[in-house]
Amino acid sequence: MLALELKFLTGKYHATPWGRQVNEGAVEWPPSPWRILRTLIATWYHKFPDVPEAEMQALIDTLSSPPSYQLPPTLDGHTRHYMPAAGDAKTKIFDTFVTVNPKDRLIICWPKANPSPEQVSLFKQLARSINYFGRAESWVEADVTEVANLICDTVPLDENGVAEDQELVRLLGLTDSNSFGRWREAATQALALQRLKEEQGKAIAKGKSADKIKLTPKMISAIESSIPQATFEALQCDTSELRKAGWNRPPGSEWASYVRTWKKTSVSKRYIKPTNSFPTVARYAVAGTVLPRLTDAVLLGERLRCYLMGISGKRNDGQCSAVFSGKANDGNPLAEHGTRHGHAHFLCESYGPNNPGRITHVMVYAPAGFNFEDQSVLTSLRGIYGSDGHDLQLILLGIGMPWDFGGTNVKIGQSPTLAESCVWLSRTPMVPTDHLRIRKSERRDPESYAAATKRELDRLVRRELARRSWLAHLADQVQIEALDHTVLGGIETKWLKFRRQRTKGGGECSSNNGFGFRLTFAKPVIGPIALGYGSHYGLGLFEAEPKY
Repeated sequence: MLALELKFLTGKYHATPWGRQVNEGAVEWPPSPWRILRTLIATWYHKFPDVPEAEMQALIDTLSSPPSYQLPPTLDGHTRHYMPAAGDAKTKIFDTFVTVNPKDRLIICWPKANPSPEQVSLFKQLARSINYFGRAESWVEADVTEVANLICDTVPLDENGVAEDQELVRLLGLTDSNSFGRWREAATQALALQRLKEEQGKAIAKGKSADKIKLTPKMISAIESSIPQATFEALQCDTSELRKAGWNRPPGSEWASYVRTWKKTSVSKRYIKPTNSFPTVARYAVAGTVLPRLTDAVLLGERLRCYLMGISGKRNDGQCSAVFSGKANDGNPLAEHGTRHGHAHFLCESYGPNNPGRITHVMVYAPAGFNFEDQSVLTSLRGIYGSDGHDLQLILLGIGMPWDFGGTNVKIGQSPTLAESCVWLSRTPMVPTDHLRIRKSERRDPESYAAATKRELDRLVRRELARRSWLAHLADQVQIEALDHTVLGGIETKWLKFRRQRTKGGGECSSNNGFGFRLTFAKPVIGPIALGYGSHYGLGLFEAEPKY
C-alpha cells in the first residue's frame, strides 16, 4: 500500500482550514486530501517543470481516492503577537498550530490506489522535494514508502458510523469525475443566468426591452473558460482568485466525513517548553446561528462541564479527571478532601457590539492547573449541541495563564474577566451560600434593615474571598459597594433577569436572590473572580472596571 510519510522538523504544523479565518484558532488536522494534492502540484510547478503535464495528471488521478491516516500524538498550541496595520495601528494575531514530536511521523496512505512504477517514482521525486507543508513555517521531511498492515486511526466514514471512542472530522476532498461533470454543467448554467440578468438590467436602465437580450457567444465562452474543465485544473486555481470570485469552496472539491479515534498519548515533554506550573485557563470563542444570552450563563456552564467530563471519561475508561468533575476517586467532592475551589470553573463572557447581551466567549479556569492529559481534553472540545436545536461551535483561542488573555480592550480580543485591576464589577449575580443574619428588630426599621443587609452582604463576600486560597489575603482589605445591575448591549440589566439556579446537582444556596457588587482592592488583583453559589458555572462573576 502506497504511503506518504511526513516529519515536522520544527515540531509544529500550521494550516488554516478552508472557510476559516486565521484568528479563529482552528487548525486543519489531519491535513485534507485537497491540501495534499495541491502541495504535490505546487512542488511540480516550482521544481519539476520538465515533467509532462499528462504524467502529473495521471498521478493526481491515481491519488484522488480518499486517503486514510495514522496520526502522531499531538497537542494544540499558539503564539500571539502584534502586526502593524494601516495608520500605524497594531493588530493582535493568534498563530495557532499543532505541536508534534519531530521524530514522529504522519502517515497518509491510499488503500484503493494502484499506481504504476513510473507514478511511484514520480511521487517519490515530488515528496522528497517538499520543504514545507501547510504554511511556510511548517518545515517537513517527506518520503514515499510501501507499507503493509498499517493500522489507521483516521479513516473515511462508512456504514459503521461513529464509535464511542471516535469523533467526526470534516476534511476538504475531491469530487469524482462524474460528480464534477454534473457540477460544472449546473455551475455554467447558474453563471449564465446571472450574467443574463445583469445584461437585462442594463437594458432596462437604458429604457430598452429586456425580452430580446441574449448572451453573445463571446460571453458564453468567457463563462465556460472561467470554470475549470476538470479536477486537475481546479487544483491549480489560486486561492486568492477563488475567494475573489466568491466560491464558497474550491471548484471540484467536496466536504468528506472522516472518523478519528481518540488517543491517550500526548507529545513527549522533551519537545515542550518547560514551565514552572500547569496552565490554568482555556479560552474559547463561541460561534453559532443563535448565541445564548449571558443571563443564561449557568445553563451553558453546566453543559460545558458535561461535555468535558464526557470527553475525559471516554479517554480514561470511564474515570473522569477530577479537575473537570470536582470529585475525588471515591466520588466525594474535593472540598471534603480539604481542597476548595481548585477545580474547573466554567465561565461565560459577553463582549462585542455585534452580539449585545449574547455569550461570545467561554473559558474553563482551574486554579489547580490543567495537566497534559487535561489539556488534550480541552483541545478536543469543538462544540456543544443543544436540545434547543441551536448548536454552538467552540473555537479554542489558547490555553495559558490569565495574563495571556487579560485586559480591558475587548476590541483586540482581551478579556476583562482575566484582567489585572484594583476595581472589579459584578457581571453576573452573586447568590449567597448562607442566610442573611438580620434580627427581627432590624427588620422593623427601613434604615436599620438597609444597614443590616449591607453588613451581612459584606460578611458573605469576605467569607467567599477567604474560601479561595489565592484571594484569602485580600478578604479583610476589600471595599464593598452594592450594585443593582450590569450593562448588556448598552441596556441596564437587573440581577432578577438572570437565571440563578442550576438545573441539576447540589450546592449550598440560601435563597434565589442575586446581588451585585463593586469590589475595590488595595492593590491590583488578577482575575477571574467568581463568588457564591454556582460560581463554578458562571454565577457571581466579576470583570475589571475599564480604564478610560
